[in-house]
Amino acid sequence: MSVTIRTKLALAGLTVSLTAAMALATGADPSQPPAPCVVGQEIRGFAQDLPHARAAIAAGQVLNIVALGSSSTQGARASSDERTYPAILQEELTRLLPGHDIKVVNAGVGSNTAHQMYLRLEHDVIGEEPKLVVWQTGIIDAIHDVGIDRFKRILRKGIARLREADIDVVLMDHQPLPNSARYALYRDYMAALREVAAETGTPVFRRYDVMSELIGAGRLRMEDIFTTDTLNPVDRGYFCIAANLAQTLAAKLSPRAAPEPQR
Repeated sequence: MSVTIRTKLALAGLTVSLTAAMALATGADPSQPPAPCVVGQEIRGFAQDLPHARAAIAAGQVLNIVALGSSSTQGARASSDERTYPAILQEELTRLLPGHDIKVVNAGVGSNTAHQMYLRLEHDVIGEEPKLVVWQTGIIDAIHDVGIDRFKRILRKGIARLREADIDVVLMDHQPLPNSARYALYRDYMAALREVAAETGTPVFRRYDVMSELIGAGRLRMEDIFTTDTLNPVDRGYFCIAANLAQTLAAKLSPRAAPEPQR
């Protein structure tokens, strides 16, 4: 499902609605900008280059990005498609990289394991001809304990296939779920994802660390981020994830990216 925001009016409306929603959540004046939720680069950033995506930007080409994942990519519990993280990522990258055409395709499917996502690569991902894929995975695998070694094998195969197609890959790890303790190997699967990333030289957007920092610093409460089912974010959680990822990607893709907001 493409989440391209097709008109300036729609973009303006989305910005206003997001601002109002976040202001209502904090009790702030809806006419004022929302409190920033971007954390420091040392938490959200990564060292690796994104050569194919950067080359597309440098050449003035459309930058196609596919967000591959499960329900938190699909946008379960978001109030609308425009408030999923891929939609907001597109809006934020368009703002941070003015003059460039950015398209983000939402390839999230609820309850998908890494293996199920791997089986969708050709049709749902490579078929979109992206230069960058953000692959969010590992939570469903941990919940069902599909086997850590199997999980790692699938990640390696998926990364290799995307690189074979000249596509940059960024892995996105877990969320600090309120009930994660009920899944005995939750952190082990996250560690496995990061291990494969280090082994293959693949960047990781450390969603777990970003959200933990926001909660630990008192900038967000757990109830600001998650629904009562505790597996999926609400609008504010999606906004903060997209804002942090957009800042990270924009800094990698163009030296003319807008500076980080004050934290």
